[in-house]
Amino acid sequence: MTPLMLASILNNFPVVQCLLLRGHSFQIPHFLTCECDICKRQTVNNRSSTRLVDVMRAVSSEAYLWLATDDVSAAACSVAHDLQTLISEDCLEHVEIYRHLEANVQRFLARISDQAWRSEEFNVLVANKNYCARRSTELSSPRLMMAMDSEMRQFTCSTNAQTTIKSVFRGDWLNFGNKPRRDAWRLLRSSFLMPFLVFLHAAVPNQGTTMSVPLARYISHVSMYILFLISAILRPTIVFYPNWNHSGYIMSIRVLEGFMYTYILGLLLEKSLLFYRVGKDAFFAFWWRWFDVVLIFSFLLSFIFFIGTISWRENFNPLLIDRMHWPSGEFALLHEIFLSISCVLGISKMFYYIQMIKGVGGSVISIGKCVGKTYTYLLIMVAIIVSFSVGLNILVSPYLNRRSIKTDKSGPDTITTQSYDSIGTSSKNLFWSIFGYLGPSTYITVVGNTGENMDPVSHNLNSATLEILGALYHGIIIITVLNLMTSLLVKKADEVLDNEEMEFKYTRAAMYTEFISWEMAAPPPLNLILVPAHTIHRLPFFQKYKSPSWGSKPTYDDDDNVGFQMNLTEQYKKLLVVIFNRFCASKECKYKTIWRTEFDKDEKQPNHVSFLSTGPHLYPMDNTFEGWRKRESRNIKVPEYDKFEVYRKPVTQNPTNPAPTKRITSTQQPDPKAVAKGIPPV
Repeated sequence: MTPLMLASILNNFPVVQCLLLRGHSFQIPHFLTCECDICKRQTVNNRSSTRLVDVMRAVSSEAYLWLATDDVSAAACSVAHDLQTLISEDCLEHVEIYRHLEANVQRFLARISDQAWRSEEFNVLVANKNYCARRSTELSSPRLMMAMDSEMRQFTCSTNAQTTIKSVFRGDWLNFGNKPRRDAWRLLRSSFLMPFLVFLHAAVPNQGTTMSVPLARYISHVSMYILFLISAILRPTIVFYPNWNHSGYIMSIRVLEGFMYTYILGLLLEKSLLFYRVGKDAFFAFWWRWFDVVLIFSFLLSFIFFIGTISWRENFNPLLIDRMHWPSGEFALLHEIFLSISCVLGISKMFYYIQMIKGVGGSVISIGKCVGKTYTYLLIMVAIIVSFSVGLNILVSPYLNRRSIKTDKSGPDTITTQSYDSIGTSSKNLFWSIFGYLGPSTYITVVGNTGENMDPVSHNLNSATLEILGALYHGIIIITVLNLMTSLLVKKADEVLDNEEMEFKYTRAAMYTEFISWEMAAPPPLNLILVPAHTIHRLPFFQKYKSPSWGSKPTYDDDDNVGFQMNLTEQYKKLLVVIFNRFCASKECKYKTIWRTEFDKDEKQPNHVSFLSTGPHLYPMDNTFEGWRKRESRNIKVPEYDKFEVYRKPVTQNPTNPAPTKRITSTQQPDPKAVAKGIPPV
């Protein structure tokens, strides 16, 4: 461990600054999973995980991030991303340390955002485009996208960040909700008139600029999804109108399904562009994107079988033949199966928009988090079911189709159960046995009758083994796995509900940033028109408009843009100096208001005004009226107060003959009424 590492871990600002000015540094090792040429030549001892832990402790310290980096916010995001990578790759050896360091970096960046006391300062802080991804440079606040990519939850959920994201999301509609008439016209433009605006905007991009407002994009997406929802609900209800002729029925079905497939095709284009723009890790960071992938895949399968249904076949036409003559693998049947699954998923997509509602969104988010944690236990359950299916099938298969005849005619003949005649049937029955659909009578094997009197034969050991395996299966699945999974879901739900406000803010910010990007300018399926038009307008030989984003186009030249960026960089550097001074001052004098988040939940917070107390009045007290009434003595008694003498200012009654200064000693008792008003004794 080098001196700089030790000073950084101890968070000693003066020593770190002294060592950095003298050229001290330390080498940051590569990840343990790195496969570069240098790491391949190193031995296991040289690539020690303990050394990596010490380096990350030093790098993630406040002193190192402030003094050893030229951009503290970008460095904090990078370190947080590296720590998250180490958490996912570590073999549970140093996971707790990495999690603790990652939480410290999260709080550190949130404290930096709190030091921007004005909205103008925070806008300069998040408007710097240095070290940002190229896809974020088109936005007005690229540092917010950097924080979202690094999953900086506390920074994203801070008051300044939420205010900035909300202002960017509303755009020119910042005062939306104040004037009903104007808001009604805006809703009409972004919903019913949206198709006309799309065609106008595709032809002339500087017209129809309603689509440049992210809030208008969100409203248009909701409107188009409601139309998709109506189509999915009307699809099965058309069957209940017998007055329609056959051709009208088929035509209405084709129209509804055609619109749904077109909507899914536009959704596929939208998510493909988003995946290309943000990458795999950032794309699959939220549950609704996984859900969209499954939804698109199921609809694509349904569409493939739909093409097989409408294709011409010489010897078979399902429209002219009754359903009873269809084979089980008919395209129409497969199309109906996957369409039913797709409609279930499509209607469930409404939770994506419901989670934007405060109060309900926390429950939806908790459900999404819980579902993401159950797949491990589901895989365990599948493995257990298959293993017991194989064992039970081995025991039962020799006794299939055997019958035991009762000679006394006391009851029906006994037959070996068919519940375990194959591995597939055994797995299905064992799954439904979780819900109580498999009784103890199914664990009996029937051998038959033998002898002169046709006495029934029973293999009790085989039947006992079969029943023991069944009991063992229910004990493992129900008593152990299901209860453990239930406890895990309860724990995860409690974690989400404890941080419900932060989870809601972070999810809302993630949804806001989706509608800021250009691929969300028009909802599916209208984006099938707008995206090609956008691509054409961005071609070099057809680039009439300089800005690649939608909406009104800026008029400044390239030279002016470069000068503006240089001026913004200078403002950013000056702001970092101011924030650093405020940060250091906050280390000396801690305080907390609704705008400050520099204390942990478990840390004891100081009194709000304790840092203003000096001299002999530095003592804890309750300054409220109820606290004053509960005191044993309403006179202030301070230890060793008699040692201090306070002089009253001279009061001049006559300018020509001033009165002598009256000296008041500490033996005089303070006035209780003055004490109740909070006036200190003089």
